[in-house]
This record gives sequence, C-alpha cells and structure tokens, in this order.
Amino acid sequence: MSTSRRAATAVALLAGFYLLALGILVSLLALDIALYRASGQLRPALFKVWALSAAIGYPVARVVFLTRRREDAAELPGVPLTRERQPAVWAVVDRIAERTGVRGPAEIRLVPEVNASVLEEAKLLGLVPGKRHLAIGAPLLIGLTEGELESVLAHEFGHFSNRDVRLAAVTLAGRRALLHTVGGLHQRADRHQAEEAAKLAAKAEKRLSKGRQPSYEQATGGVDRVLAKLFNLYAKLYFRVSEAVGRRQEYAADVVAARLAGRDATATALRKMPALVSAQDFYLGRYATIGWDAGLLPLPGQVYGGLVHLLSDPKRRQELAEYALELPEQEPDPYDSHPPIARRVAAIEALPDDGRGPGTTTPALALLHDAERVLTELEVVSLVPEAAAKQRVEWPELVRAAMLAHARGAGAPAGRALTALGLSPTAEGLLDAVDAGRAREFTDRLPKSEQAAAATGRAAREFARPVLRKELAHAVVVTLAEAGLAGWELSWSGPAELRLPEGFEDGFDVALDAACRDTPDTAPLRALLAGAGVPSPTAPAL
Repeated sequence: MSTSRRAATAVALLAGFYLLALGILVSLLALDIALYRASGQLRPALFKVWALSAAIGYPVARVVFLTRRREDAAELPGVPLTRERQPAVWAVVDRIAERTGVRGPAEIRLVPEVNASVLEEAKLLGLVPGKRHLAIGAPLLIGLTEGELESVLAHEFGHFSNRDVRLAAVTLAGRRALLHTVGGLHQRADRHQAEEAAKLAAKAEKRLSKGRQPSYEQATGGVDRVLAKLFNLYAKLYFRVSEAVGRRQEYAADVVAARLAGRDATATALRKMPALVSAQDFYLGRYATIGWDAGLLPLPGQVYGGLVHLLSDPKRRQELAEYALELPEQEPDPYDSHPPIARRVAAIEALPDDGRGPGTTTPALALLHDAERVLTELEVVSLVPEAAAKQRVEWPELVRAAMLAHARGAGAPAGRALTALGLSPTAEGLLDAVDAGRAREFTDRLPKSEQAAAATGRAAREFARPVLRKELAHAVVVTLAEAGLAGWELSWSGPAELRLPEGFEDGFDVALDAACRDTPDTAPLRALLAGAGVPSPTAPAL
C-alpha cells in the first residue's frame, strides 16, 4: 500500500475513533429511551439502568470530547536560542530550511535529550499549519560536526517538504488523541481501583474483627478499565496502520537530508545517534551524577557540557566509533514510526556517491555562542529542584569526594558489626578485633551466602578469610583517604583510579595476608599505616 493510501486509511480510522466514542454514547441514549418507552412509566429499575448508562457514558464524553489537551509547543522544555544571542545557529537553520523549501521555525530551543524535532502548532488535527518550534539536543551539538548536524536538521525539515506531510500530520494528531484517551481512561480506572481496594480492605478488616471469613473480592477499576481496554484495541489497529506511514516518512526525510547535507554526512550522523544515546546515559550515570548522594554536582555548565570531555578521550572515541560501525540488525516494530537505524543507514549508504564526503567537520558546538552559559541555563530549566541544593565542585574534587562517600557507604555493614562488638568502626577497631581473636565474631555479623552460613570448622574459617581480608583492605583505604593520604583520580578513559601513598602497595598484600592467617599478625599492617602518616588513635582519657 502506498504512503498516501496508508495515510488516508489512518485518517479514516481516526474518524472511526471518534465515531466509536460517539456510537457508544448514542447507543446508551437509545437504549435508555427504548427501555423507558417499553415500560410506559418511571420505574425504580429504570433509574438503575440510567445510572449505569451515565457511569459508562460520562468517562467517554469526558476523556474523548471534553478534556482539553495542552499543545506540545506549550510543553516544550529547554532554553530558547534567540537570533540575537545565537546568530550562527540560526544561520544554519535558515539555510537548511531555505534549501529544503519549507517554512522555518519561529523558535529554537536547546534541550537535554539526544534528539532534534520540529513541532508545529497546527489546527484541525494538523490540516491547518501553525507556528513551528525546533528543538535541538545539546548532545548533538557536543557530539556531531556541523556537517552532521546539518543533515539532522535537513531530515527534520524534510518531513515538511514531503507531499504527504499534511496527512502524516493528521495521523500524528490521531496518535496523540488515542494515547490521551486510553491514558485518561486508565488513570481514572487506577484511581477508582485504588478507592475500591481501600474499601474492600476496610471491609475485610471489619469482617476479621468479628471472626468472620473475609471476602476474596478484588478491585478491578470498573467500567473505566473495560472502556480503556476497548479503546486500546482500536488504538493498536490505528498504530499498526499509521506507523507504517511514519516509517515511509522517515526514509523520505533521510533522502532529503542526503541530498542537502551529503550522503556520507547523513549516514555518519545516523550511525552516531545510538552511540550518542549510550554515551549520554553512561556519562550522566558514571560522571555527572556520581556525587549526587554526597550532595555534589560538577561546576555549572558541566552537568551536560562535561560530555565533551568523555567524547574527547581517545579510548572513548574509539569505543564509540566501533559502536557506530556495528549497528545491530533489528526487525521493524509494527507499532514504531521509526525504522531500525541499521536499515536507514543501509538505505542511505546504498545511494550513489555524491563526492561531498563528510561535509563541514568543525564541531557543531562551535555554533553555540557562550556555550558554557547556555548549558548552565539548560541545567536550571531541566534538572530536578533538588539539584539547586547540591554543592558545585571541580571534576577532580567531585570524583574524590564521591568515591570516598561510596567507600564509606560500602563499609557501613562492617562499621555496624564492629560497633555491635563494642569496638571502633574503623580500620584500627578491626585490627583490634583481629588481635583480640574476635575476627570470626566480626565476619559472622556480616551478610553471607547460604553455603558460608552453613559451613563449620575449617570450612567456615576458609569462607571467612577472604571476607575479613576484603573488609580490612576496604577499611585501610577509607582510613588513608580520610587522612588525605590516598584518593581517587578522575579518568575519562575508565573508572576512577585509586592512588595509594608511594610505596604502600609494595607491602599491602603481604600485610593483609599476615593479618588474615590462622595465627594473625597485624603488626605489618599497623606499621604500614604508621609509615604512611596515619595518626594513631587518641588514647582515652583516664
């Protein structure tokens, strides 16, 4: 089926969606009138039927016809990039829009996601055009070249240059309407189910208090849940038809991008997209928010902007390049409007060589004037409110403090075990436990596997030995770090690297082994700590 026919079918199904809702209301009304006429008079049973009709009809009318949906443009997050402050960005966007032959955006916003999109405030389900808003993801500016960014923008505007775009806009509007309806009905059902469950729980408790068997009745969500399932079935049919239109549109927009920005730049940008998504997720989880629980964040502008450090590291660049080259082959999802990225890349690379190569290779971030300030503004509008209370520190300090906080947290069970034994929750306290012959008591208070818990005699000692060694090593590292004698160094190539005092590692393993023998000797480990400059614990006052 052609794209035009599929789009027309989707429009017909959209009309059918509203007709389905209207049909339910009309059928209920017709049934009520018919029953009234058949009875010839007002009977109590009629009022019950009418109440049931109202219970069914009200959520349909409320959710489908009466609830006002907010415009996407009004919900668009991010930082506005005005012509006055960002002339270079606007120059590229204007040039791409002109070459695509479509009307450009009225507004450009920088957003945190690895994405670019054009939203239009269209009327009448997309049939009447309106103001356009362009969103550009900060990771795209950080991770793409200008030539690759141009291909991404050309793709977005390419959607509007396609002759089927009006019908495609209608299908998109229909998708939002269906999602809104099904979601609204499920929300109502969830609320009613929670209320019903609370009533049933109270009823069961009352029956139990009287010594009676409680009812096993379950809360269901009532009519709203049934209606949600009905409309959900219709939505699946609609999505199956309409998303095929979306996939054809994606291929057509890719061709527009290749024609304007070049085949190679377009293929490379497509390959980079999933790699950038992975890099962004990895960076935010392992770097930007590493100190969140310790109350720390990187300096303003670096929560998103620090991604440039990761992407500039030679080892990371190689990893991402390999990731981009080995795109996984996926079967297309019939309910997804985007074809698998590997198929889109294959379609572009199958085009004839246009001789333009990768295009402009200048980093796209160079287009953004005063990038650090803009990325700081993006943090303000996109981070959760709790971020405002975090202390902002340089990357080296962030890593050191965050890793120390993590190490303290990991050592908390050992600290609680030592406290329960009446000892100091420190490396000194653990060494005292070993010297006092209480190492087994200590390890018995730590979490252990079923096999270790069941072991006795020699086997139990062998299970306990590596646990004791691990906790001793951990406690020593924390002690050194708290004294400022050891710490973790930032590495963009891999995990943070622990740096111990010079020469400490040479005797560390031997000293740990000595402390964990059947006949333990803690003197080597104590000597190492003293030699590194760890102050001895203050003697208690007499």
